[in-house]
Amino acid sequence: MTAVLPWITLAVCLAITLARIPSAWRGENREVFYVFALISLSIFISIEAPYLVIDGWFGGMNICNLVLRFLLYGTFYFMGIKIATAFGSPSAVRAIKGPLGITAALLVGALTIYFFIITDTQGSSAGMSGLHWGPSLEAYAFMGRLYPGFVAACLVPAIWRTVMSTAPILLRIASALLLLGLSLLLLSQLFPLIPFSEAWLRVLINYSAATFTAIGLAGIWFSKSVARRKQRLSA
Repeated sequence: MTAVLPWITLAVCLAITLARIPSAWRGENREVFYVFALISLSIFISIEAPYLVIDGWFGGMNICNLVLRFLLYGTFYFMGIKIATAFGSPSAVRAIKGPLGITAALLVGALTIYFFIITDTQGSSAGMSGLHWGPSLEAYAFMGRLYPGFVAACLVPAIWRTVMSTAPILLRIASALLLLGLSLLLLSQLFPLIPFSEAWLRVLINYSAATFTAIGLAGIWFSKSVARRKQRLSA
């Protein structure tokens, strides 16, 4: 199941990305297309087969994992601002792109590089699961979860308000799926409590978070398209 789940997640994200192409071509909300494209690329790089090939180009030292980390940081930064704006949460926008958010991004980025440098990363391994897990590698993995978790925490209150509001049911369902994806992302902060013998649970949480987040975002886009169509018909 855990071997198939990454490919299922990739297929979902790619399908949503392709569905956004016509709108992006017309110049409508291109940022959403870019976000889905970045999510799809991140999922692709994280899968073992392409990861090993790409990391081999970098010398087999898991530099591909470092690239993936920063790709995810950038994805969550832009996605966070877009979602916060869509849900009408100026406080979340300020938290992500203001002094606090920028400081968090820079600090996490610097520490990610530092812990990577001081860790023996020789030998390609998707998720770096085949390496010896010492304190520096644990800290590196924690940094990789921390910034996405920070962005998710900024977004959860505004999304929760929409889920509990009297907004159209389609929008509320999509928001609930997005909320579930971000909540799973917050749950990933507890990975150190999961023993390595149950590593499949980490994979399940990670890819489920990505899948529900992508489906939730796509559902919000679809619900707003339906709402605009109804307005045109009733005008």
